[in-house]
Amino acid sequence: MDDLTLFPTSNWRRQALVAALMFASAAIAPGQTETILHVFQAGSDGYYPETYPLVLDSAGNLYGTTNYGGGGNCAFQEAYSGCGMIYQLTPPAEAGGAWTEHIVWQFQGGTDGAIPGGLLLRDGKLYGAAGTGGSGACSGGCGYIFELMPPATAGGSWTKTSLYDFPTLDSECGITAADAAGNFYGVGPSANDNGSVCQIVPPRGAPSGPEGSWSERTLYTFKGVPRGQKFGDGSGPLGVTLDAHGNLWGATVYGGYCQLFQGGSCFGTIFHLTPPSAPGGDWTESVAYRFSNLDQNPTSGVAIDKTGALYGVTYVETYKFSGGSRTVISSFSDIPPGAYAPTGGVVLDGAGNVYGTTGAGGQYGYGTVYKLTAPAYSQTILHSFAAGTDGWNPEGPMILGPGGALYGTTQIGGNQGCQFGFGGIGCGTVFEIVQ
Repeated sequence: MDDLTLFPTSNWRRQALVAALMFASAAIAPGQTETILHVFQAGSDGYYPETYPLVLDSAGNLYGTTNYGGGGNCAFQEAYSGCGMIYQLTPPAEAGGAWTEHIVWQFQGGTDGAIPGGLLLRDGKLYGAAGTGGSGACSGGCGYIFELMPPATAGGSWTKTSLYDFPTLDSECGITAADAAGNFYGVGPSANDNGSVCQIVPPRGAPSGPEGSWSERTLYTFKGVPRGQKFGDGSGPLGVTLDAHGNLWGATVYGGYCQLFQGGSCFGTIFHLTPPSAPGGDWTESVAYRFSNLDQNPTSGVAIDKTGALYGVTYVETYKFSGGSRTVISSFSDIPPGAYAPTGGVVLDGAGNVYGTTGAGGQYGYGTVYKLTAPAYSQTILHSFAAGTDGWNPEGPMILGPGGALYGTTQIGGNQGCQFGFGGIGCGTVFEIVQ
């Protein structure tokens, strides 16, 4: 049978929240402090922060994106208006003070585009991809890669430069990694609907700058599972991560192994791309692991520790992949107050502990932040979201800051300013958890 189509529109990055049914137990950690750093207000402030990690600079500023609000006349659905925005949150001068939001960029539609994806930080500049805009052949443009230069003085305006316009919808590339030479790597759609791994190449090897021409290269296009077969190379890549040797690792949400009966579900893969031995050569793809109906499907890309081990999540578990084998290091229960529906991937600290979020479950049923303490990976719930002013559904990945602080976003909650048809109230939040 054919794999499911993952990228039907330019907003191909979004994944559905799926509940997991798995028995487990978790301790509730005392003494954890959760602080809401910002509550989105819709309008020019944006709303509904998407499923991308925040970015932290050396001064302690946080950066992120919202798909909607901000500015412009974009109206993707009746409930969603605005073209999206990029924001900066500056920490207080004294402990306990309020963080300050600064608008980095409000997308205006047209050639300026809309639907910003995740961000990368390099030499003080922000890089990312817009889902629409630019000069491509699509109606409204096919999206583009941009650079944002910070102002020379505090409080000034950022300067945005378009580096590369995607010529077609199939050429979109949502960047998730960068190497020392200034190349960006990511994943995107493909003409066969199975997705691809892409590379954005700077001019003449320079890390950045408007001079010269940036270019794009497709490193691999997934073939999926051939009709009538059980095994394939995967479909629907969820981002890529570079290891210490320049290899790319990632997971696909579909493909890999398909049941020929019982509905014909396909369960995803862990894949590996090896760079060519000489510049300009072909990258080599291999399937490192095929998930089964017991594992369920990956819902995130992978994180890599200093030993080269991979970590990620599926609908029902957190796993570790090392030495060619996969180990379930935590599973999730739908029995209150258990956490369930892990969707945001994981982040690792220097001691090998693993942190993640679930979109549901916890003491109040609105999602959790959990910790898996190495080496036994015992599960502890660090925070249960309570909706209302506390936020709801922390679906995006977290990042780890100085002193072990965790930073992330909730897609909804925080205030009464946004009401969504599925019952969610609030425009979303940015939160910090201090252990």
